[in-house]
This record gives sequence, structure tokens and C-alpha cells, in this order.
Amino acid sequence: MQLVVGRIGRAHGVQGEATIEVRTDQPDQRFAVGSTVSTEDGRNLIITGNRWHNKILLLSFAGITDRDQVELLRDQLISTEVNTEDLQPGEYHFQQLIGCL
Repeated sequence: MQLVVGRIGRAHGVQGEATIEVRTDQPDQRFAVGSTVSTEDGRNLIITGNRWHNKILLLSFAGITDRDQVELLRDQLISTEVNTEDLQPGEYHFQQLIGCL
């Protein structure tokens, strides 16, 4: 299952770092170096760097080397593959509950 974990914000600096609006309670796990995230337009991005700057997560991606490339990704939701079998009984990802009412 694809789980939305964030949204790409503006570029930070000139070397291709992106600010990330975090939408997960496990950012260190979801945004680890070497992890792959998917964008809304179907791109798979490999995380090559992560750091916190003034409580804002900054990510670097393979092949994204300048701020203009980051701006092309701006405002896209990013998701990652999660295994729902790892959840305890009664635990759910919020996206599994959408439409249950």
C-alpha cells in the first residue's frame, strides 16, 4: 500500500535540497538515506541526504542537483510503500480508514 508521508515544498539553497512538509510520525524511518519515495506524477526519487534545519526537514534526491529541478517537484505529495501486515490488531494507517463511514 502506498502511504503519503509528505509534500515537497520550496527549494532550499542552490544545490537541490527540498523542504518537506512531513506527514508521518516516523520521519527518520520514512526519509532515511537510500529510501525511495514516489511523487504524484509517478517519479521514484531516491533520498541521498536528509537533515533538519530550524525544525524543517530538508531532503536531497539522486539526480536533483539544483533549485530549478526542485521547483518542478514543488507541491507534489510524496508516498512510500508500507506493509500493512506489520500492523498490530486494531492498528490502521489513516488512509485505510477513508470512506469507512
